[in-house]
Formats: sequence, structure tokens, C-alpha cells
Amino acid sequence: MRPLVVFLLLNENGAMLDEVLHLFYPRVCAGCNALLDEGEREICHECIVSFDRFSDADAADRAVKQVFRRTFAADDGLQKAWTLYRFHKNDRLQKVIHAMKYEGVYRLGSVLGELLAEMIGDSVIAARSDCIVPVPLHQLKVIERTYNQSELIARSLGVALGKDVRVDLVARKKYTRSQAGLSPRERLRNVENAFTSSGNAVPGNILLVDDVLTTGSTVAAVMRSLKSAGASNVSLATIALAV
Repeated sequence: MRPLVVFLLLNENGAMLDEVLHLFYPRVCAGCNALLDEGEREICHECIVSFDRFSDADAADRAVKQVFRRTFAADDGLQKAWTLYRFHKNDRLQKVIHAMKYEGVYRLGSVLGELLAEMIGDSVIAARSDCIVPVPLHQLKVIERTYNQSELIARSLGVALGKDVRVDLVARKKYTRSQAGLSPRERLRNVENAFTSSGNAVPGNILLVDDVLTTGSTVAAVMRSLKSAGASNVSLATIALAV
């Protein structure tokens, strides 16, 4: 068994102790708080193999498009989709995603982006992408979190794939509620007219990046903004698909 760095109290203070732990002792796993072994970065091997990974890129593509068809009765023009894992409530992956989004463990973006790049590999569709675009956060949320986790993933992916990352093509103009806990219909209404083109020229082939896909409402809203500004084909890469 791996040595634990600290025993977290099983009460309402647990989350706060997690944040303090990762702030002052970053050499622990974001998924289980175990001490990381030599060569491990942010997530231990035991946690990575415990994540519910899709068998291959084709299976991931089918699963994402099935979600789009369920939400929109079509794939909403999505060319290709990659996602690494199935996201389950209260598993180790949820803790990792939470640490990246809310606890300031920004280095996870780089690690997860590299894992995503391994799945995408030498895909012809990805190779034809003109650039990578992260799903934008509203500026107030960027100030609150100090970074956009989707942008961190996108920049890591961009390095691995040799693609430029563009954050100047689409903006989030409306401050929206968190999508967590909302029904599919509420999610659609929540992001309605939330995104707008920045006015810069948009290339034809876009690889859009987000962290977790649930109903596809947010991603579809960004896709509409990109296509209305000139994008012909939009593909998607996410870390996880909520099930």
C-alpha cells in the first residue's frame, strides 16, 4: 500500500485540508493523496489505471456523439470527438478534475493534456486542424480561479500535436451558473447566447477542447459561435464524459 502523507478528517473540513495539502506539498497524488513515486506527475499510476478509460478513440467518438444525439436529436455537426474517460460521481477522477478546476492544481492540465494527445495520436482529422480552441470561461470566473482549466489542457495538447492554441476567436459574454446540478433543459437555457465570436478571422478546421462533457450544451453553444464566424469543421477533445 502506498504511504499516505496525511489523514484527512472525514467531515466538512476535508476539502479545505485537501487544498492546503496540495498547496504546500505538491508531491502527492491529486486523486488519492498518496506520496508520488519517482517519475509520477500529479497523479499516481494506481489512480490512472483505476479511471474508467474508453477502449479506443472510436468507442469514445461513438459515446460522445450519442450524447449529442440524445440532447439535440443529432450530432450537431460534430466532426470527430475524443474523450479519455467515463466520469463517475465520487470516484478518483472526479477528485482529480475538482483539484484542477477549484483547488489550484493547475499542473494537472499539462498531465491530462498529454494523456489526451496519446489517444488522438496521428489522427488525420486532428492533423488537419488549423488550431486548437479551449472552451472559454467568463472573465469573472478566470479571476476567481486564476486560470481556465480548459486552456491549460489545450496548451498541453497544442505542444504535443504541434498546433497553435487560439483564445482570441470566441468569448464568453454572459456570466452563467455552474452547469453542475442542472437538468438538460436548464443547461441549454443557461448557455443560450452565452458565447460570441471575437470578430477575428476564424479558420476552417477547429479542434475544440473542454474538460468534462455532460450533455454537450456548452460545447454546442461554442461550436455555433465558431461556425457562424466561418469555421467549417469542428472536432472535440475532452478529458472525460459524464455517465
